[in-house]
Amino acid sequence: MPYNTLIQNTFAMSYNATIKFSYINDTETSHNKYFPETVDKQTITIEAPAQDLTTHQYFELFKSFLRAVGFDEYGIMDGACRVAFNDCNRQDDMEKLMGEYELQDKQTYTDDDYEALQRKVKFLEAENSRLRNPDAVNYTDEELDVMTDEIIYKSWGNLVPGSPEAVANSCTCPILDNQEMPNDKKWVNGDCPLHGTEKRTPEELAQEHSPDAP
Repeated sequence: MPYNTLIQNTFAMSYNATIKFSYINDTETSHNKYFPETVDKQTITIEAPAQDLTTHQYFELFKSFLRAVGFDEYGIMDGACRVAFNDCNRQDDMEKLMGEYELQDKQTYTDDDYEALQRKVKFLEAENSRLRNPDAVNYTDEELDVMTDEIIYKSWGNLVPGSPEAVANSCTCPILDNQEMPNDKKWVNGDCPLHGTEKRTPEELAQEHSPDAP
């Protein structure tokens, strides 16, 4: 067979492939008047041509499949993040991915560093809003946000509700409920001596608990 004919035959070959996700439920449920809509033995299948699919397209297909079998958007995104960021992956690959999507690794910062960075960003946003609106008579929304944060911090005596420093100074605000909350938005116990309706300063509390207190 001539060489050029062999080349032509080789390129004439076609590639066909199919990707299929299938969920099969063989469970038989006992029907009753409270759940009349229950369907036995459900099968959910998502199928698509697989040739030349990109990684992103594969994940979009799998995302559609997960939605079809009952997972919510947050759970799907959380699962994808755990695939991307875990101890089994190469550190340089994860750092490269974080750079591409402009993510920050909170593990490299303490909570105080992270909160300080967030506050710095707010200050820069406020300055930028003033530069964009130099003739504005009223405060911009960004400036009001910064002013509100400062008022809150000062009213708390710089002791964030539920933080170890505040608890050491007699704070009784929720600890676990406040761990995932930003520092300017915290749950406050109304009876807390530091942050409640009848709050006292740490100096006043120390004086109250002093052996010489009346």
